[in-house]
Amino acid sequence: MTLLGAFSLASLPVQARDLPDIQGDVFQVANSGAYPPFSYVDTAGNLVGFDVDIANALADRMGVETNIQTSPWNGIVAALAGGRFDACICSMSVTEERERAVDFTDSYYSSGLSVWVREETDDVNGIDDFAGKRVGSTLGETGNQWATEHGEGKWRNQTFQGLPDMLNALTTGRIDVMIADDIPVYVALNEQDLAIKQVDVGELPSWPAAIAVQKNTPELKEALNMALAEIKADGTYQGIVDKWIGEGVEFD
Repeated sequence: MTLLGAFSLASLPVQARDLPDIQGDVFQVANSGAYPPFSYVDTAGNLVGFDVDIANALADRMGVETNIQTSPWNGIVAALAGGRFDACICSMSVTEERERAVDFTDSYYSSGLSVWVREETDDVNGIDDFAGKRVGSTLGETGNQWATEHGEGKWRNQTFQGLPDMLNALTTGRIDVMIADDIPVYVALNEQDLAIKQVDVGELPSWPAAIAVQKNTPELKEALNMALAEIKADGTYQGIVDKWIGEGVEFD
């Protein structure tokens, strides 16, 4: 991910809210709202998903009231570092670049990049075959970072605000190749009749996903880690996995 404006914003003298400040107020949490099944707006207009339920479960264990809001993915780290939110519970992959702007809790699952094309596509069997193709990725995600770093003028990168728009672009032929985190696409395939297929292009990077918090908030980070451990131990975490990812899936 390219942290658009994140470092300049993070360098400003922002007073980070640690756990005691949040306990006397409301825990402000962010996610993109465009990353099903982890966070999205349902047909009734409600923000729902795996990360939403995780955030509420953690807040319950911590004894705090939570307010979960959406924020555009390409600016979410900057918004957190700038003090708009207390945490991003948003399936954020831990990368060195992001660690320069924010801190991370323990991981709560891992995910890797995957490559997808339309079912009728037969000329994409490796990364070299991306040449001249229109390659889609979500702006600000690790897939976008990978596509930008490896493209080097070999293919045409197109960016999207979320997975639903990108899937639509792939199935309708507006892009030729899609690079995305694997698990959300697997879930989408289980729920929708999508004429796409995964292409094995060799080893692609994977990252642990963790909760991002502002720098200099050690009590909040510790409380979140303790709450994560509790919901994993008492079955709450697995119940959320069963609900949103699939029963029997080991997702830790």
